[in-house]
Amino acid sequence: MRKLLPFLFVTLFFIFFNAQANQTSQINAGSLEGLVKDYKKIYVTTKDIISNLVTENKRSKEEQRSNFSTDKLFSYTQQKKALNPNVGFKSLPTINWISEVNYNFSPGFAEEDNIFYRARISSGLDWLVLGQGSEKNQKLENSIKAQSAQFDLLEKKQYLKQHSYTQTLNDLRAAFDIRRIKILSDYETILTLTNQLYTKQNKLALKNDGELAYKQHQLNKISIEKRSLQDLSDIHARNIFDSDLMQAPLPEIAPVEDLDLKHLVKDKKIALELQKEMIKINQKKDRQLDMRLKLRYNYYSTAVNDRNFASLGASINLPVIKSRSDIYDEASLQMRENELDNLQILYKDQLSDIYREYYELKAAIQILESESVYLESELKVRSENENSKTFSPAAYLDVAEKFLNNQLQLCEQKYNLFKKYSQYKMMSDTGSQDEPIFSSIDNTDNAGHETYIWSSLFNNYSNEYIITLLNHWHINRVFLSIGNVTNAAKVENFKALAAENNILVYRLIGENSYAATDDGFISLQNALINAKNAGFAGIHLDIEPHTFSDYKDNVDLYSQRLINLFTLSKIWCDQNNIALGVSVPMHLPTNVAYSLEQNNIMTYIMAYDVLSLDKKMAKTSVIRNILGSSLSVWVFRINDFENFSDLLNAETTVQNNNIPQIGYYDLSQMNNFKP
Repeated sequence: MRKLLPFLFVTLFFIFFNAQANQTSQINAGSLEGLVKDYKKIYVTTKDIISNLVTENKRSKEEQRSNFSTDKLFSYTQQKKALNPNVGFKSLPTINWISEVNYNFSPGFAEEDNIFYRARISSGLDWLVLGQGSEKNQKLENSIKAQSAQFDLLEKKQYLKQHSYTQTLNDLRAAFDIRRIKILSDYETILTLTNQLYTKQNKLALKNDGELAYKQHQLNKISIEKRSLQDLSDIHARNIFDSDLMQAPLPEIAPVEDLDLKHLVKDKKIALELQKEMIKINQKKDRQLDMRLKLRYNYYSTAVNDRNFASLGASINLPVIKSRSDIYDEASLQMRENELDNLQILYKDQLSDIYREYYELKAAIQILESESVYLESELKVRSENENSKTFSPAAYLDVAEKFLNNQLQLCEQKYNLFKKYSQYKMMSDTGSQDEPIFSSIDNTDNAGHETYIWSSLFNNYSNEYIITLLNHWHINRVFLSIGNVTNAAKVENFKALAAENNILVYRLIGENSYAATDDGFISLQNALINAKNAGFAGIHLDIEPHTFSDYKDNVDLYSQRLINLFTLSKIWCDQNNIALGVSVPMHLPTNVAYSLEQNNIMTYIMAYDVLSLDKKMAKTSVIRNILGSSLSVWVFRINDFENFSDLLNAETTVQNNNIPQIGYYDLSQMNNFKP
């Protein structure tokens, strides 16, 4: 038995060795060649993917240098068409028909003297002259509605801006999702081939179960991420980007310290001013004199005889004590006005945080881009000896995997960067100053016209409200009469707001006494000097000697005085580099018209009276021919028209008759008129 043991041991050894030799020869002969082919296929596929990706990146980078514009990252269209609750509506007198019946069951004593009556019937008209329900009250109500409409537009403007910002983020996300899905699809292709190779190697005991499971986990992770992005990606997103954002140049943003942040609370200040106007109008409405006139026909029935007669009466009611709610509203608005300064500081802090986060992301992206350049070079080196018999793709595939992960990180970080950029631009952008607020983007009527503002309107409305109204009418030049205004700060603020909205402000001088004597220019020159020192863009003279009682008897005298005033004013304005314009009546003497033409003075023909439009054009044809279309402006009076469409028809008529330049008289009449 002991002799058999060595023999059995040797036999088993040779059997085991032979089995191993047979298995090795089976791998070498049957499977090794297939594994090599699969490995080479993975290498060739990976190299093609990486090569296409690198080439695409370089081509996209060159295109983006010339085509990319950061304006596409955040732009929104403001729907700024102002609303008017009083379209085509004229306030009408409020007249009510009132009927009353009274019957006394116990008429009492002295019945025979008609001191008391059994029955009384009274019927007639009540005309609400002032107060609740009156024509004036209707205008105040319409003003409140107009203010409320403007307030709603401010809220809508903020909504549109936020909506556009959200849409921009969706577009950015979609653009980067497309890029990310493409990279993930390529990555999935490589991992699928690699996983198939690992499965074969596992069956041949060349890869253990742990290695196969890890490779399967990598494939599952990439596949799940790709499917998730495909499900979440907005396939209907707008294609607003010309090419791949991956290679877009990283934009710079202005430091917070260089920004003028007043516009951040501009809309809120306008809204606050609108609320003030609404409260002021409501207070004015509540405090107005309440008066009604009564016209009655009365019938009295008594025990002695009946009587019939008409009567005319009036009732008056005047509030004298200020409401506590008014006091509270004023204090509340003042407190909110003070809070706006604190809000501006808060916005500045938010922008500072975004600014820091943006440049931190930019630095991280630059590091990833540097890594990308390094990996591209490494891939090139790893593929140099691919035709060598000793070449192994392992090192190349390892670097390729790092490169794909690098591109995925770049996608996510660049999306975050452009997201921060859009957020910063949305907050800091002053786009609302590029175009007037509430100007209609689809309404080109009355674009680029002039109007008049008299001190009564200027003193009774806020500057923000007046600017809003001017923008709604597309006014680019306004003639302002400040009268005896002592609030110099209001005038300066108005000029500043007008400049922001591209509106020129001329000083309107409407004093007729300058034409009362031959030396009127001496007094007028003082007014010209004051206007220049106040910083007005120009002077507009509205001197009307035709209102004097002796004008018809002394037309030549007053005409010569006008010529002197206009000529000397033009010389003075040219010397002081300030613009000049004048308003004249339709019956202007021709010698004055010739003087205006010779001195190249812009002339505004006040084209309003009871005549028809055709007759007015015929009446002014002589002076218009003298002045020419470049020096004459046809000024409509708004109150001559029932509604805005009638005004537009009149504009079309005069423009078809070679009267291209149009103005309006005056802003107080334009309030609540144009839809």
